[in-house]
Amino acid sequence: MKERKGIVLFTTILLIMALLSIVMVFLNSTKKVKDTLSYEYAQIQSNIIMYNLVEYFNGIKFDEEVIFYGAGVPFTMEFGDALVNLEFNSAHDKLNINAFSETIKTKDNTTYNNFITYLYSYRVKDPDLFVDLLLDTIDVDNLEKNSGNGSEIALKEPLFRNGKIYNKEHFKYIIDYYIQQTDDKDILKVPFENFISFNSPDIDINFASKELLDIIFYDANNFILETISKHTDIYYKLDDLPFDHYYLENIKKGRFGQSITTTTNILDVKVELNFNGKFNSNIRFFYDIKNKKLTQYKVKNIDIY
Repeated sequence: MKERKGIVLFTTILLIMALLSIVMVFLNSTKKVKDTLSYEYAQIQSNIIMYNLVEYFNGIKFDEEVIFYGAGVPFTMEFGDALVNLEFNSAHDKLNINAFSETIKTKDNTTYNNFITYLYSYRVKDPDLFVDLLLDTIDVDNLEKNSGNGSEIALKEPLFRNGKIYNKEHFKYIIDYYIQQTDDKDILKVPFENFISFNSPDIDINFASKELLDIIFYDANNFILETISKHTDIYYKLDDLPFDHYYLENIKKGRFGQSITTTTNILDVKVELNFNGKFNSNIRFFYDIKNKKLTQYKVKNIDIY
């Protein structure tokens, strides 16, 4: 009898444990559904607010003065229940890596030699291989630039995309591959993030950093570059730059595959959005001033409270 009671008690305990497990699974599933709905709700609200923000942008006349004095300055505004903090900059303040790579693929010009020298200045051990990695990425074939040097990533990584360098993640993959091939981590010391982009091949001189100016105008007077890089005055046309006539005519032809301008057509916009204390989202997009269009819209992260 005692044995039967013991078996019944043991069975009852097992049944209770099984029921508890089911309840826990149900509760966890419910929580996941709730979290998913909250995240989707935050995404929808973020998109609605961003639509209104772009409509607001469409009503602003973004000339060079507005961009020059407004760039880098945080703005705060309200859109219904949302508090929006935004900051914009010119998207023409860096070197387009694809346009640049096109100019050095023959390896018999000053641009190539100066870039190699620049990489050596950071003690990069095999700058030629790094350049070959760039060149083998922007072309569409699977032939190595220098046979046997391992510069055609697609031969070892079939899913690797050739044709151009698409974004910073793609570029980072190339850097990581270079380190894997050479064990040279000095490449990480090169501040690519300060002067490399994947957007327009136009550089607005009003926003170029001193480092970028040093790379592109390697043969210019350093005092002049220092003056330009302070960005205390707007240059409305290239002839306003403090270079001599011969040098101005030279840079009007372009440098490093870039067109040197004094105009910004695309804004790089960063937005932090707080919706009524319920969630916070960080968004980044590019705004085409001429066509009044938003591109490369990306919600970087959403924090739900």
